[in-house]
Amino acid sequence: MYELVRAGERTYYIDCPSKIGIYRIDEERVCLIDSGNDKDAGRKVLKVLAENGWRPEMILNTHSHADHVGGNRVIQDRTGCKAYCAGTDRIFAENTFLESAFLYGGSPYKELKNKFLLAQTSRVEELTENTLPEGMETVRIDGHSFSMSAFGTGDGVWFVADGVTGEKIMEKYQVPFLYDVGEYLASLDRLEKLEGKVFVPSHGEIYTDMGHIVKANKDKVFEIADVLKGICGEKAGTEDVIQRVFDYYGMKMDENQYVLAGATLRSYLSWMKERGEVESGFENNRLYWYRRGKEEGTGKNVQKGDWPERKPLKEKRFPEAVFLKTEQKINKDEEGLLKNIECFALDMDGTVYLGEQWIDGARDFLKEIERVGKRYVFLTNNSSKSPEVYVEKLRRMGLETGKDKIITSGQAAIAYLKKHYAGKKVFLLGNDLLKQEFKEEGIVLEEECPDVAVTAFDTTLDYGKMCRVCDFVRKGLPYISTHPDYNCPTEDGFIPDAGAIHAFIHASAGRYPDRIIGKPNGDIIDYLIGRTGTEREKMAMVGDRLYTDVAAGKKNGLKGILVLSGEAGLEDAAESEIKPDLIFESVREMIPYL
Repeated sequence: MYELVRAGERTYYIDCPSKIGIYRIDEERVCLIDSGNDKDAGRKVLKVLAENGWRPEMILNTHSHADHVGGNRVIQDRTGCKAYCAGTDRIFAENTFLESAFLYGGSPYKELKNKFLLAQTSRVEELTENTLPEGMETVRIDGHSFSMSAFGTGDGVWFVADGVTGEKIMEKYQVPFLYDVGEYLASLDRLEKLEGKVFVPSHGEIYTDMGHIVKANKDKVFEIADVLKGICGEKAGTEDVIQRVFDYYGMKMDENQYVLAGATLRSYLSWMKERGEVESGFENNRLYWYRRGKEEGTGKNVQKGDWPERKPLKEKRFPEAVFLKTEQKINKDEEGLLKNIECFALDMDGTVYLGEQWIDGARDFLKEIERVGKRYVFLTNNSSKSPEVYVEKLRRMGLETGKDKIITSGQAAIAYLKKHYAGKKVFLLGNDLLKQEFKEEGIVLEEECPDVAVTAFDTTLDYGKMCRVCDFVRKGLPYISTHPDYNCPTEDGFIPDAGAIHAFIHASAGRYPDRIIGKPNGDIIDYLIGRTGTEREKMAMVGDRLYTDVAAGKKNGLKGILVLSGEAGLEDAAESEIKPDLIFESVREMIPYL
């Protein structure tokens, strides 16, 4: 996943759930075509670019859907590059809340404000011919969205976005999303006439000829239309039509499928009405649909009309609908694992809040834990703040709690030093708050001739400090770190954390820490168990990182639960050797299972 594939002399794509095109402008600058489905995808794109010595000059968004603009924000924040999109899609790309509002037909409720429908906002400018780098061209292929663009490069490679749906994906989802069926069919004609060597859709297979897949997509359009004509043989309300299509194709209803497939089927009905194949009316304050010639469902015969000849429809079938790119179900606890948990160890950044904002539903989750007689503690790897700071922060955010509910990697490191390096002088690379905490616990701090070097998440880091700690590590002093996290999530993206400091020290002094105390390692879990007095099998570690939070649970006898509200995404969970016991979109979705 996220493998760089060469498609032409200067053209590449990143193979991922929503493929991302790369056109090399020169040796250093590249043009991105789309940015992936979320901030995690954006970070992975930046990693691929960095590995090849490239920097993004611009992002050309094919259209505004969340899986195509989701990485814009993090890429722009870290590089300052501009993003471009055409027409109405530009407005939606810059005001991402419009997508879920448009699909729902009103102000969407919270389950519809998920990353599949709601990307982070980004700065998007109008796409024009003058925007394109030399050697590139664009063709409008509307229908899937308001104003979608295909982009061609001088290598004969076309990035055709969602202009066609691969056959495997059609078989999987059955009703591909469309906004305007007539425009989509016209765009398929334009795609079939494109001259090129390679055609790269955002999802599914790569093609060297568009003829077969264009025909397959046209056939699918008319197949769905025939299904609707059959349903409208008798009067049927819109919701009835949607339900019967789901039943016919064996699809499984959820919030995402309801708005995506529902909007698509409404678009089909509009198109068919304009063609004179169905009619609509109102009865008992209800909109209903019926086939033209049925005279509002009286049962009279109907002429076939001008539908193309095709094979008979397949018999009704009910395959299991799989909507997510992982075999593991999310937002489910079918075995009742959470019922047996007595105490929840909760990560903080990215799990219950981001910056000064609660993650949606987190407060309700904490209240429900207490209501059902269970307990929770906050277990954070962030050693840049003392427990008092966390208590005050939570109080500002409306939660009254005490220091007894805060456990940090800094506290666990102090316990480890007391046990293994009692009386030794310590050089601490850390904030003043952590230094004060070390001193209050009797740790002797030394700047010139220490016995032990300890590194933490130091947000006051400067070059002088880095030189000093590298000197001590290079001399062979015992080298301990509070935690391994590479990045710390904030409201505005990610900032370098302790793991990034390790990488700096390793590059200069040639050593990684001899001991890392924080998650996923056993030292902090031992400290946790000692503080809470809870048996391991009755405790769950809940967090947004696989390699720290979930791994801490799985490696140390606790349940490991992943939430998708911070660093890790579903693709990470599918690829990782660390398999969570449960996966939830956020802690809010855990509430029914407590």
